[in-house]
Amino acid sequence: MTPAFLRESIFRPHSHPPHLRVLTPAKFAGIHPRVLSTHSAQLNSTPRSQELPHHPQIAASATATIMGKRTRTSNQEPIAPNPAPAHAFQVTLEDGTECTAVREGLATVLFPETVARKDKSGNDVKVDGQVFYNPVQQFNRDLSVLAIRAFGEVFLREKKGKRAGKKKGGRGIAAGERDRAQEAAAEAEGERGREERDIAQERPMKTSIPPKFTILDALSATGLRALRYALEIPSVTRTTSNDLDPSASQSIHRNIQYNKTHTAKTIDPALAPDAAMSKIHVETANATHHMYSVLSAPKPRTGEEDANGESQEHRFGKYDVIDLDPFGTAVPFLDAAVQAVSDGGLLCITCTDAGVWASTGYSEKCFSLYGGMPIKGEWSHEAGLRLILYATATAAGRHGCSIEPLLSLSIDFYARVFVRVRKIPQEVKRLARCGSWRTQSLGKRKVEKNKKGNETYLKFGLAMAPTTSSECPDCGFPMHLGGPMWSGPLHSPAFITHLLSTLPTQPPEIYQTLPRITGMLQTALQESTLPDSPFFFVTDRLARTLHCEAPPLAAFRGALMRLGYTVVRSHCKPTSVKTDAPWSVIWEVMRRWVRQKPAGEGKVVETMAGYKILKFGMKESGENGEGSARGKGKAEKEEEEMKRLTSLEVVFDEELGKEKDKVKGVVRYQMNPTANWGPLTRGRGVEALLKESAAAEEGHEGEAVEGEEGESDQEGSTSKRASQGGQDEGGKTD
Repeated sequence: MTPAFLRESIFRPHSHPPHLRVLTPAKFAGIHPRVLSTHSAQLNSTPRSQELPHHPQIAASATATIMGKRTRTSNQEPIAPNPAPAHAFQVTLEDGTECTAVREGLATVLFPETVARKDKSGNDVKVDGQVFYNPVQQFNRDLSVLAIRAFGEVFLREKKGKRAGKKKGGRGIAAGERDRAQEAAAEAEGERGREERDIAQERPMKTSIPPKFTILDALSATGLRALRYALEIPSVTRTTSNDLDPSASQSIHRNIQYNKTHTAKTIDPALAPDAAMSKIHVETANATHHMYSVLSAPKPRTGEEDANGESQEHRFGKYDVIDLDPFGTAVPFLDAAVQAVSDGGLLCITCTDAGVWASTGYSEKCFSLYGGMPIKGEWSHEAGLRLILYATATAAGRHGCSIEPLLSLSIDFYARVFVRVRKIPQEVKRLARCGSWRTQSLGKRKVEKNKKGNETYLKFGLAMAPTTSSECPDCGFPMHLGGPMWSGPLHSPAFITHLLSTLPTQPPEIYQTLPRITGMLQTALQESTLPDSPFFFVTDRLARTLHCEAPPLAAFRGALMRLGYTVVRSHCKPTSVKTDAPWSVIWEVMRRWVRQKPAGEGKVVETMAGYKILKFGMKESGENGEGSARGKGKAEKEEEEMKRLTSLEVVFDEELGKEKDKVKGVVRYQMNPTANWGPLTRGRGVEALLKESAAAEEGHEGEAVEGEEGESDQEGSTSKRASQGGQDEGGKTD
């Protein structure tokens, strides 16, 4: 496996799309992940000596980026206006409880209309029985089932190979020696010995026990994920469905019993639904406590049972797959998860706090959670993926583990990453280098007054870029610092190829989001061809910077491809361009385009970022023959660079730039099919509603029941997706 390195610092100027400039690699000892520091500048920043004129287009773009919006473009491929929802119907249980049943995949979950509970005074209280279900996340669950199934095939094949190797190298040799000894004894004893040996060979051999493949659904709520894993992944041997809220655990038990008798089939015809449901074990515990418990609990004896008569063997031992799908950030669970997952196991991580990791609105919150500063720009969602991977890698590195991202996707309002964790301490130790260091603040703060002017508060922002210069070499505007973050590959091409190969055989009636899964995986596979080229840009923003007409995307792609560079799209944005071309070449291509489609006279003035880019290579008035104050050596380098760029043969070949890999019926960039497409509010369990009712009776209506940050889950106020470390600002901005 390729060693993970802490490497490039990357710069981006503030007034145009991401500008990458590789600097001297910075190595840190004892930190595992590949990391990059990204220098980016804000759209509302100004040069040191002059104020920027207001630009409504840029301001609007910045607002959309901060809120994590996806604007509709002509390149987006729409799905049906009204996608087929999960099948819902009414059922009545044996005890007379009226429920709404929702079928997704092969599983069905029940939502009682009301649940009767007694309050503190002993009075019967009816509260809403629903725990948490978001149909928007069906894509997430479909993808998770298919990805875990594909991973399980590889993982179990590796396990069987290791087991066979052990037998061949150890007990297999001893068995062979015993066979030879038996043959010698049989020859000595004559016919009687041979007959006894023949009888022994005719006895049935012991069937080999299949390798275990265990999954933990750490924040389970209704248990829908655990139900689908048991029904749709044949190789799974045990699924643990955990939730902190007792009412959620009751809901999971109810759903297991219902699926035992009312599910018609599993994905494997040889596996009966009741047998699949027997693989699910329900836990009512804090997710982090449960994951830590597998590290310290003694291994039980074979056949040992608990008070309920259930086998204890599943309770101990690390999980092969851990699914973290919280409300908000998954960071509070990462330290426990990287220890509770087996060597070579899979972490499936969801983070829905896009307002934290995909914008600079809560930069201090992002740094406290993910260990790096966010970035503003079209590519902020990819930067968010790298921040999540960085947080995962640092958590693993503390325990001598390395990570391998298999698939990292920004989807709608959340991020979903599939990461393999391996116990390879030497990969972490290789990061140590000379030991020299430099300090650089990643953020800044200043005291601001509120709107009334009677109180003050601290406002956090991004620090300006240090190193060689705090100004962009292309436009001359200030740059700002982002990161540190993961700079390695986001995806594993081998894993995505294997996963894609399994999709044609999947029944579309079970996996209704299959067209979108296929399209996103194909785009991610293209992305993986440029593992050393992070981030992307949008041609519309380039044109906006130069105040010219935007080139057709195919023509721009063709120009770069004719120059020998690789050009793909990012799964984050439909109009994106991801390439290994340096920014000097990108801006030269845009200058050639401006010559064909010149901007209106007077549109680009000296105070704008595009002015210096368009005037590249021209001497400014008042400069002397020594290259002004830049120094003779620097002027000579710039002249050489100018000659190299002006000698490029730029041809806007639209035919070459057309994407020829489009597949009919595949959705690569889905438009939101309905209004209010996004996360639901944080789920609240029955216990929380009872507390609220009791507080109202005591005259404290409106009193918070969730507690302080970090305590909401301990109070049982959140059933599904509760970020058991707290999620205040992140929850507000999802």
